[in-house]
Formats: sequence, structure tokens, C-alpha cells
Amino acid sequence: MEITQTNINEYYHIVQDQINKINTKEGLDINILLNNIMTNLDYLMPSETYESPRCRVSYDRNNLEIKMWILSLIFMSWTLMNLTNKVKEGHCLNINHQHGDQNPRECFDGRKFHYSIYQKCIKSFYESLAVIEKDLAEYRLH
Repeated sequence: MEITQTNINEYYHIVQDQINKINTKEGLDINILLNNIMTNLDYLMPSETYESPRCRVSYDRNNLEIKMWILSLIFMSWTLMNLTNKVKEGHCLNINHQHGDQNPRECFDGRKFHYSIYQKCIKSFYESLAVIEKDLAEYRLH
């Protein structure tokens, strides 16, 4: 399955639209968010089927592995896009800064802060992949 910027944007907006619908003064109920995302998951599922006739194994949109793969992409996309947007806008809630209450705030400190979180997030994704790749190293077929 190939991932494009369009996919990432779509995954981001699916989550963000749900957040906008259910966010209240009391905050966000993550259980409602997850339920709403799961309800909309079917149309995001790839049509591809992965098969090994020799092993009599196949995976399609109905398998847990594929659903978890798509959910991972959805959550990763939302997180990266959310942090990217906050870096670009210089997200800041301190209206006593020079920017006041203008939107976007374009706060240098806010931009720097969110970029540091973005870097930590990216690093954790790469580190996770490296750990798994190392674990599978002896099983690679060349």
C-alpha cells in the first residue's frame, strides 16, 4: 500500500473532524473519538488482498492486522499533521506575548517548542521501526 500526502491529509481530517464534533468545555472523551473513528474505518480500508496460496494465508480489509495497520497510519498522520500545523502557526496560548491574541500567533517560542515535540515524535517512530527491524534481521530473505 502506497501512502501519499493525500492519504495523510485525509487521515488527519478524519480524526480532526471527529475531534471538532465531540470536543466540549469538559474536554475530549477519547472513547467517543475512538468509537467514531472505528465507525468510519470501513471506507478507509484498502481494497488490496495479500495472499500466500502456498501457505493458505490471506489478509484483506477484514483482518485485524490490516485494520490495525490503517489505524496506526491514521493516528500517526494526525499526530504529525497536528504538530506540523502548530509549528507553522507558532501555536501559543500566552496572549501577553508580543503577538497578543492575533491568529495565527506566529510565536517564535511556540514554534520552537512544538518543533522539539515534533522531532521527539519522529524519533520515536524511527526508533520503533529500528527495534523491530533489528528483531527481524535474522529472518530477512535476500
